[in-house]
Amino acid sequence: MVLLVTTPRILDAISSLSSSDRSSLPPLPTTPGAPIEHSAVIALSRLTISQARRYTLNTLLLGTHVYVPPPAPKPQPSPEYVALMDRLRKEQEQRDYAHMVSKRASVYGGVEEGEGEERDDISPSLVLNILLSIVLCAIAMFYLTRWWPNDGLRVLVSLSTGMVVGVAEVTVYAGYLRKVRLSKEKERAKREKKQFIGEYRGEAIPESVLSVPAEKEEIWGRGANGGMRRRVRDKWEKDQDRNIS
Repeated sequence: MVLLVTTPRILDAISSLSSSDRSSLPPLPTTPGAPIEHSAVIALSRLTISQARRYTLNTLLLGTHVYVPPPAPKPQPSPEYVALMDRLRKEQEQRDYAHMVSKRASVYGGVEEGEGEERDDISPSLVLNILLSIVLCAIAMFYLTRWWPNDGLRVLVSLSTGMVVGVAEVTVYAGYLRKVRLSKEKERAKREKKQFIGEYRGEAIPESVLSVPAEKEEIWGRGANGGMRRRVRDKWEKDQDRNIS
């Protein structure tokens, strides 16, 4: 069985039939674009031949084509499916949040710092730079003392200069490593402050919650006690307290 698309010409032919002729045919469409059987179109052409306005088969088939039914509507998910997907989505969000918090805690807890400390901080390029500095300084000193008559003294002075430069390089780098270690220990000693503001449900967050005042750290200057500016400030405050009392 082939279904065709109903055209206005086919509808005119159907409207020209009598009630008895219509009853002899299968159910006929009433709107253009509706499907109609090919056998019904043939029977319709035969019934209209005897009428004054004839509708031949070629005339009825003009402008029509095979009817392709529209795709079936997508079935709506059941309430059980919606509830299951919502629960799975919330569980996934909780797992992602727990993973993020644990990763951040590992960073501040010293896991990543500990792994970094296990690595050797003395790289080959650093050793090469120190050796190159020693050799170049020794050669430069040997060249600057080229007018000295005693070559043994020149070599001794050059070696001493290289040793001094090497000790200075190692001392500077050791101080740098100490500063890095102290800064890591200071950062590891800090504790993260967390504040639970409630579960986010899609509504707008109040400005009072977002605008949390941060603690201001006042830096006076360098040095163990804050430097010269801090000492001047302390002296000024003591003078003010003495004047008030």
